[in-house]
Amino acid sequence: MIKNNCLSLLMLFFLILSTNVYSSEPKICFYIDENFQGESLCTTEGNAVDILSGKWNDSISSIEIPHGMVVSVFKDDNFSGKTFTFKESVESLLLMHWTNLNDEISSFKVRSAACFYELDKFYGNSFCLSGNENIDLYADGQKHHIVNPFNDRINSIKIPKDTQATVYTDDGYGGKYFVLMSDFLADELEQLEMNKDITSIKVSQQEFFICDQFCVVKGLLSIPLGRSFGTYWLDDRIKYKNALISFSFSDQDFYSIEIFGDKFIKVVGGIVFFIHKNHPKNSFAFELNGNSDTLSFLFRFHKKYFEIQFIESIGASSVYISPLIGSLFEFGRVDFNLKVKKISNNAPIIINKIVLTAEKNITRTERSFTEKAACWLIPIISLYNYVVQGECNQVDRFIKNVHDFFASNDDKILQISGSAKPYPKIHTNDVLGLTAHYENFSLQAEGTLTHITTDVIGGALTMPATTLACYISTKGESVSHVHQPRDLTPGCVDWTLDILTDFTLLFGDDLTQWNADNFGRVIEHIMREGNTGNTFENNEVEKRLIENVQTYLAENDARFIHMKTAFDFSQLSYADYLQQSKPETETETETETETKPESESESESEPEPEPEPEPEPEPRSPLLAQELPLGRYELVLQNFQFTETVPRIRSGGEWVEQPELHFEIDVISGLTSETLTARQNILPVIDQWRRTYYQAQSRPPAAPQTTTSTAEEHQPVTVKPTDKPPSTYIATDEATIEASSSASGTSLPWHATDDTSIEAARLVSDVAQSWIRSSRDEYVYVVVRLAGQVISITMAIDINELDVGIAGSLTNPDYVLHPDSEGVIRGAGTAAIRALADHLSKKGKRSLISDVISKPSAIVKKKVGFKFINEL
Repeated sequence: MIKNNCLSLLMLFFLILSTNVYSSEPKICFYIDENFQGESLCTTEGNAVDILSGKWNDSISSIEIPHGMVVSVFKDDNFSGKTFTFKESVESLLLMHWTNLNDEISSFKVRSAACFYELDKFYGNSFCLSGNENIDLYADGQKHHIVNPFNDRINSIKIPKDTQATVYTDDGYGGKYFVLMSDFLADELEQLEMNKDITSIKVSQQEFFICDQFCVVKGLLSIPLGRSFGTYWLDDRIKYKNALISFSFSDQDFYSIEIFGDKFIKVVGGIVFFIHKNHPKNSFAFELNGNSDTLSFLFRFHKKYFEIQFIESIGASSVYISPLIGSLFEFGRVDFNLKVKKISNNAPIIINKIVLTAEKNITRTERSFTEKAACWLIPIISLYNYVVQGECNQVDRFIKNVHDFFASNDDKILQISGSAKPYPKIHTNDVLGLTAHYENFSLQAEGTLTHITTDVIGGALTMPATTLACYISTKGESVSHVHQPRDLTPGCVDWTLDILTDFTLLFGDDLTQWNADNFGRVIEHIMREGNTGNTFENNEVEKRLIENVQTYLAENDARFIHMKTAFDFSQLSYADYLQQSKPETETETETETETKPESESESESEPEPEPEPEPEPEPRSPLLAQELPLGRYELVLQNFQFTETVPRIRSGGEWVEQPELHFEIDVISGLTSETLTARQNILPVIDQWRRTYYQAQSRPPAAPQTTTSTAEEHQPVTVKPTDKPPSTYIATDEATIEASSSASGTSLPWHATDDTSIEAARLVSDVAQSWIRSSRDEYVYVVVRLAGQVISITMAIDINELDVGIAGSLTNPDYVLHPDSEGVIRGAGTAAIRALADHLSKKGKRSLISDVISKPSAIVKKKVGFKFINEL
């Protein structure tokens, strides 16, 4: 047999003894006589004979072995009996009497080897190296009697399966080097600038090979993460298993990283795609910086949840750190692999380094509150310094001693695989680009998008609502990975989430049913009558809702109030989503451009992106919104620097800054008894706004247009002139509208905004009215006025001693229903967040957190389809 081929012995010997296709390939030769005399039997690397037949059985007396090749010989058939492995030629087995193998060899195996050729396509003179063999072509050429020196003359390389060749440009195994794991021709070596430039070589053989540094991927590379972590993969003492894969980056890259069968990353030129095959709407894309030279992916695995983020860098300086994208995975498989696949025929993909680390499952604060603010925004910070040399120094945490790692109760990080070392600490007061980038967000009062959770399928509204209602900040972990509540009744998360989710499953396809009034009515009906008062086809969901309400809410007023609060948070999340998903108008685009940091602004010279496919209609009902991914923004409050927000007022069709005007801002927080007067003063304003929003009607559809819209413009809804307008519209022309009136006799003009803004404002006004009337100590309100007029009210909740969550914001209807009218004011939302951040920073708070729902299939720049502040 030769390499598992089922051949007859006759065919086997024919193949071994016949002229090889690569006639100059080195061969191991077995001789009947000593000193390489007599008849010979020769074979190339990787071949094996389990039974030597005829005159060759028990007849071998000497073996000629080229440098770098290895053979194992056996006394008996089928590779059994006494065995010896030889790396050098044996002139006389008789003289090696201790082996007792002279004329006693019945089978042999020639170890597979990487072979190196003087000419392209595996032709010309060659030599081979088996696993754990090496050669310095400059220093060892004469020593090993290589007839034709190969130094700087290698044109092609043949590498068998499970074999790795590390090739160096300099002697002594120095200079630039690459690890090769498949065959290479001359043009492919030229792409690496290694053709005719190889001077020293090391070869290894590993079945489950974990790449270390400068590995070249030509086709498919399987990275055996589970096996590389070994027993630590399923060790309960380990909380996080971390992996870093760092690539050289160019705008010609085209490859993928398969994480699981349904989730993978694709790098196409200057774009990174995170693709969720089973839920395409939960996929994202990021545009990369063309100046970056390194693209690093960081993976973190914890129980049944994994998270990914990437870092763009130039040298040791970071350009951009992506949000952490989290998803579920099948935990428990030791054979879990990451698969890197090169897709195009462009230059090979270079993996600069792979590092595996582990962190213990110890009880401690995830991050020290005294830690530098910018470092908070790097979720997988344990791998950060392998890529970036910055102010978030982790160097002192890394150890390689397993005993020391488990013996101590500290936050040390065990480096399991990889010879790469973290960058050393910096000792300078200079602010690096990354820190400056993040601190700029603080100055702009824009939160940083730190997490995206793709597998909250059926919980995008209810999960963040649950965490806020149960006073869980989820700092340092994704929303869908929360299990244990910290500050409320044990199990709060479980039953709160179940009740909210099941109610949404039953009533979430219709806003006339998915509202606070019906929520309270259904809960009360269950507690009083034992049923929902409705008939559903999905009896299992209804039964589960009834059971949970009866178990956890019956005869418990505090929990009933808690559930209504949790539903309030769901409504606020949905209202925010409606605002995010409404068609973007010229006004909104202009506003966003003016308010975003300079670093986020578009360059006029930037080329237009290729047109994307027509997007699918966005989910509108709460039930469908539940299926979308979540994003979390964090605004770090440590060292927050307050800057005043200049009001912008619409004048002459443009937004004009009014520096002579100043927003007046009140932050209402504290015990309910202390805030009563302030809340009573603002309640009439909320009541009036709520009435206005409920009376408002959106603009009727436009008549057919004579001009054609461009591809980028929002396509208007058209109505034939003869059609009767829908009942929700009160008029079809401006004259009629201006003359129309409401039932109360008040003029009720039509409004230049879409129905999503009105729906969102109604939901928020319901919650705001309820909160102001029956507030709690944890609620915080920020009231923004201009010239005595209330412009906006922002609501937040004090989650714990360190974190505050943003709940929602309500704006004066005059500036929402007529967004393009003269005198409309902008900037109040930003002013509120800045004032709130300044107020909380002085109280020693850690961060402002906001969980928001993404637009589906977001294909955008850095913001990934999320927004932190809604001005409208």
